[in-house]
Amino acid sequence: MLYLGLSGYSYKPWQGEGRFYPPELKQKDFLRYYSERYNAVEMDGTWYRMPSESAVQVWLNGSPEKFRFTFKAHRDITHLGRLKADRLPSVKFMVDRLEPLRKAGKLAAVFMQLPPNFKRNDDRLRDFLAGLPPGYPYAIEFRNETWFVPEVEALLREFNVTWVGWDTDDVPGQRRDTGAFLYARMRRENYTDDQLKDWAGWFQKAIDAGKDCYVFFKHEDEGSPWIDAERLRKIMG
Repeated sequence: MLYLGLSGYSYKPWQGEGRFYPPELKQKDFLRYYSERYNAVEMDGTWYRMPSESAVQVWLNGSPEKFRFTFKAHRDITHLGRLKADRLPSVKFMVDRLEPLRKAGKLAAVFMQLPPNFKRNDDRLRDFLAGLPPGYPYAIEFRNETWFVPEVEALLREFNVTWVGWDTDDVPGQRRDTGAFLYARMRRENYTDDQLKDWAGWFQKAIDAGKDCYVFFKHEDEGSPWIDAERLRKIMG
């Protein structure tokens, strides 16, 4: 199944005439309105602060039954700790907070976005993946090209962790099928029809094979990521 959405939803610049949210909509109703248009959202704010129990309840109660959330792992894990084993307790704390969403079937992924200057380190990656709390869906976004090798792909496959396809104008997204689902973060300034059709073909092939695909278009306060999301939806029918 295709789970399509945007990176975040609670942005005031998205509200107004001709924008995503109607001018009269109250901010507390943003998630309800968003979930009427999309069936998934990528929560990037958890990179800055761990999710609170009260916030998890708001997300849980304010979204439809079949809605899905993904969460960016806290920076203590990825940027400060750089996947060191002593940061695994932070992962445990985070997934424990998200447990109500997992129980409700709404937790699609916890994804680790690595910093651009973090180069390949297979031993550290293996130790980190081996120590992850079991029973949760994980994904990793590599932003240094030293990681783009078959050996790293094999490591993720060994631990059933999804490789995030991070697609930008400078670095084309890596399409590596390593986990139980696909995950793509669409970050280009503009997508041509041919580029979207190419991605759609990859997603459809995975869906036909029984995999879920999570696809998110980037957040920009003044941008309109929903336009490209709608174009992809139309292409995929």
